[in-house]
Amino acid sequence: MKQRKYTLLIVIGTMIGATSCEKFLDRQPDNKLNEQQVFTNWDRVNGEANKLYRDMRDRDKGIVTLQDFSMSGITDECKGTKVETGTPDLFNFGSFGPSIGMPSKANGIYWPDYYNSIRKANVFLEGVKKYNSPDNPLREGDLKNRVAEAHFLRAYFHWLAARFYGDIVYIDYVPSPSANEQFTRKPWPEFVTKIVADLDFAIAELPARHDDGEFGRADKGAAMALKAIVLYMNASPMYNGGKLPGSDTRAGHAQYAAYDKSKWKLAADAAKAVLDLKNGSTPRYSLYMGKGTDWQPESNNKVYARIKQIYIDQPAILNEWVFYISNNKAESWQGDHIPPSYGGGSRLQPIQEQVDEYEFVGNDGYGYATYDPQAAAKGWDVNNPYAKRDPRFYSDIMYHGSTYQNKIINTASGADKIGASNATFTGYYLRKFYHEDWKRSGSWPLHFPVIRLPEIMLIYAEAMNRFSGPGSDVYDMLNTLRARSFMAPVPPGLDEEALHKYIQRERRVELFYENKRYFYARWNLEPDSQVELARENNYKGAPNPAAVWPYPKTQRYAHGMRPVEDPAGAIDIGGVKYRMERFKLEDRIFTSKNYYWPLMQSELANAPSLLQSPNW
Repeated sequence: MKQRKYTLLIVIGTMIGATSCEKFLDRQPDNKLNEQQVFTNWDRVNGEANKLYRDMRDRDKGIVTLQDFSMSGITDECKGTKVETGTPDLFNFGSFGPSIGMPSKANGIYWPDYYNSIRKANVFLEGVKKYNSPDNPLREGDLKNRVAEAHFLRAYFHWLAARFYGDIVYIDYVPSPSANEQFTRKPWPEFVTKIVADLDFAIAELPARHDDGEFGRADKGAAMALKAIVLYMNASPMYNGGKLPGSDTRAGHAQYAAYDKSKWKLAADAAKAVLDLKNGSTPRYSLYMGKGTDWQPESNNKVYARIKQIYIDQPAILNEWVFYISNNKAESWQGDHIPPSYGGGSRLQPIQEQVDEYEFVGNDGYGYATYDPQAAAKGWDVNNPYAKRDPRFYSDIMYHGSTYQNKIINTASGADKIGASNATFTGYYLRKFYHEDWKRSGSWPLHFPVIRLPEIMLIYAEAMNRFSGPGSDVYDMLNTLRARSFMAPVPPGLDEEALHKYIQRERRVELFYENKRYFYARWNLEPDSQVELARENNYKGAPNPAAVWPYPKTQRYAHGMRPVEDPAGAIDIGGVKYRMERFKLEDRIFTSKNYYWPLMQSELANAPSLLQSPNW
């Protein structure tokens, strides 16, 4: 039965991704089918609902959001190569704007794309209501589900737009072309009210878990999780007491200056509802706990099989993943990212900023940041930087001296040397999401988790810490998540700010390469926080800035780590000893305008009532 569920999951993803290109919702009815014929026939109604999922895949491309790259390449997680027009560099070096346009390869994720999909959802919902569309004659209740899914997807499309553009227009009807409406961006509270209304409708109507043949569609938990994320955004500094740098011209900027602590409780309650959701008498979601303490083969007993299988194994997808994109990519994606000695192209490479976020396990049995002032006293050896790190580090990243498929990675010489053809710039190679037994033969689908249970756990932990301080429930949530990946617990007795740092670091590690960092950094106004600006001033004033770390989280720098031959070095490869040396890879552009994407001049010309995004 379990195998059947998994097979149907893949079939649904394929069906949604390969729906007919004939788009009723993209045009006026033609002489083949009119509106009434579509919305009075169950099969056609169901087909139009499926097309909304196809649009979802076009608007949220998961592990290739930027068409050929993950969002990680435009954050302090990774560095992208220059293939496929080098899209990450275009973002990182400021080569986009209202007049020159957005990077063209990253198509489908801009303002007009989202509103095109929103229009389709509205046409569907209004058509079903107008023609009193029939239910599935073979299974009662399917129409109710499709309507609820359309409410969810309408909310989802708006949320995707709001992540990049901030205050937007929430359109929950089909505008009439003859009405000559003047659309304006609305303050965030109005957005929250409308998106929560759509999500609450979906929550009330959708099942906790779809039947086998429907698995993969949005369900109750997906709507509840998106609601929790929206309410987290609502509580974050971006919309709750923080100051957007530069000229804050957002529609609701005056409403965002006051801090309201109760917003954190709303976010916590929404997250807790997801965690407590049941399917009958069984918890709907649970952390994947498979594979015991088994090691991943051919990893020199460094990589736990469980951590790898979170992104592969059927029970993880069924029980830990809340919403996902099936068949997002396939084995060719891994071929683009593995090191050149394995025939790969190193498409995206982790940078030192991300590596530094993986804690080390202290001699007292607790986890500590390598840049924690007390790190040395707890056993941290700066000369042996990859020893005793968070187990997720070994699963996520290849480094000088790591073992992959029984071969030692060497970034000092050979095909994988820093700067060699198709090799790393940073001294690191990606490892997360890999099928480690794949050796350029055979095929497999790569599914991508849009929302996993750990994101909701961390929202709950952060929100409760902000609302009521570091209680046992916050510690339990954080340590349960860490223990699943064999990571040491958080030290006891931390104050709110110290525990907040652990929560933020846990998010960076657990959700690495899952398209989260770009947004959470901005929602928290991290690049312009006083702590990070002070750290940046110290960094810029140092004789050798690369040696001054932790690096400022201002999104303006990227660093790497290179091996240097040294008889006293701690890393030995083939009888040659190395010490590791930090270096600056590049400067990046991040100013007050980079919190949001701009509207194009053509869009403003078509709708002069719209405000340009702040500081553009």
